[in-house]
Amino acid sequence: MRIAVSGTHFIGKSTLIEDFIKKYPSYRCEIEPYYKLQDKKTMELSLEPDLDSFIEQLDYSINQLNDCANEENIIFDRCPVDFVAYAMCALDQDSIDINDSEVSERFSEIKLVLNHLDLITFLPISKENSIEYIEENPTYRKAVDKIFKKIYRDDILDIFPTYEHPKIIEISGNRAERIKKLESFLIQF
Repeated sequence: MRIAVSGTHFIGKSTLIEDFIKKYPSYRCEIEPYYKLQDKKTMELSLEPDLDSFIEQLDYSINQLNDCANEENIIFDRCPVDFVAYAMCALDQDSIDINDSEVSERFSEIKLVLNHLDLITFLPISKENSIEYIEENPTYRKAVDKIFKKIYRDDILDIFPTYEHPKIIEISGNRAERIKKLESFLIQF
């Protein structure tokens, strides 16, 4: 099974993946493009990267899913949807519609590559989430989460493949509850 964990920063994606792999060691993790690109020294570390860095991460994520299309038992820290959400936030700040940007040129490719996933696990900001973190910019984090919710709940960009593939689920709660909820969906596959 190919799973992606998606959501705004400091929501517990990496923690969920870490907990999942402890329980399911046959799975391997693909770390998020942000860190992969830093390791390759192509991107500077920044809490609020610019549109160009989101596009670079989006392209990397698309390639990552294509490269792993035939692998089983893999879990991705982020997927292309994440970088679309962040790009939308950056464009909103400049009052630019995403459909008038170079991000929209990738929508058909995103729709195709999401077919390589079996499951997208979206972690929204909710009252049930209780992870400890240092909040650098809570307004920015909440703005990105709001966009994630519009994309996942309303499919405002029509970027998801038809025939309900991949399956998209929302998970919230503490660490144990999140793992339990994710496991309940795995049983269905």
